[in-house]
Amino acid sequence: MDPLPAFVISMVLISAIIPKTGPFLSLVVSAVVFGILSGMGPEMLEYMATGLGRIFSSLAVVVFSGAAIAEYLRQKGGVERIVCDLMKASKNGLLVSGAAGYLIALPVMCSITAFMILEPVMRGLGERTEGSGRRLLFMTSAASIISFNLVYPSPVMVTLSNTLEASPRDLLAAGLPISLLLFLPAYLYMRTQPGIRAAKSPGQPSGDEASAIVWLPLAFPMALILLGMVWGDNETIRLIGNPSLALLLGALLGLALAKEKLEEIVHAATRRSGVILLDLCGAGAFGYVIAQSDLGHSLYALIGDRLPLLLLPFLVSAVIQLAQGSRVVTAVVASQILTGYPVQGVTMALLIASGAFMFSYLTDPYFWLVKRYTGASISQMVRGYTLPLCLLGLLSFAAAVLYSEL
Repeated sequence: MDPLPAFVISMVLISAIIPKTGPFLSLVVSAVVFGILSGMGPEMLEYMATGLGRIFSSLAVVVFSGAAIAEYLRQKGGVERIVCDLMKASKNGLLVSGAAGYLIALPVMCSITAFMILEPVMRGLGERTEGSGRRLLFMTSAASIISFNLVYPSPVMVTLSNTLEASPRDLLAAGLPISLLLFLPAYLYMRTQPGIRAAKSPGQPSGDEASAIVWLPLAFPMALILLGMVWGDNETIRLIGNPSLALLLGALLGLALAKEKLEEIVHAATRRSGVILLDLCGAGAFGYVIAQSDLGHSLYALIGDRLPLLLLPFLVSAVIQLAQGSRVVTAVVASQILTGYPVQGVTMALLIASGAFMFSYLTDPYFWLVKRYTGASISQMVRGYTLPLCLLGLLSFAAAVLYSEL
């Protein structure tokens, strides 16, 4: 069978079984189905193992370290302190909720984790500033996805950097300004949402750590990463500025500051990161099997001449996001499919990241998490979550097109 219909069948299969089986099993099964339908033999298993191993080797330390930093913040009550510090700069609860989501998603390496640790604080902040928590939670989710999709060293950008051989420094220089620009339309859109009181919080925030103790495990690794990009010609600085090592050092610093809870933090981080990594490795297996087929050439031959060159990567990414919901999986699979596509690496990364904003609906686990914590209906979720993310994706795509012209 031609790789294109095999891919369509695989995407339909993922969409059908992922709600019941979870990402890892659905992606692995779909990789096998795609490989068989596209005519692969025993080499398919080697491709799956290679793809799985590549993702684990590139993201294992990053994801574990982010989970450890997130658990440190949870255990020490640090999120409340961060939000309090942000409130000193602005009394606007909507701005503060967005800034908190944007900032915390970076070092914890997961937009969903950032939302979960911020949820009780944002709910309380909403009741103090505007009598509502739901609008702030929508803003937190949108802002966390903005930085997660576009700002290196998020797992999305690390994946795209490795697969597309795009310079981390160039990715940060391009993605960071775009992410900051997207913050404004996200804020303006959320201002139009009604301020309805959210459902009862499943937990209450606690803790009152000093600002320096809370911010240090967050700021330290990000500073090292930026240092490595600015002075990357120095071998030692480049080493400590590597995202894996920088985030590991940040996690170790957090463990040292919370030594009385060290074992508890490590166990919680191991459980959380293990689940995340398993799902991402499933994406790696599926993506690499696809990459070894002729799907990319088939797509380009079928519609490449009928569409603007920059539109196809965006659409491929958006379709994959709709099919399975995970933004990192979207980055992995789309970049594998489009290997060798005639677009410069940084531009390609921005196009794929833009597509990962699109169509975040029923297959997106973040959709259901936000729905649970806000008590919103499906229609309210579409207005407060799906539609603003689509708007941000289209704006990000326009920015990527402009970047390609520079």
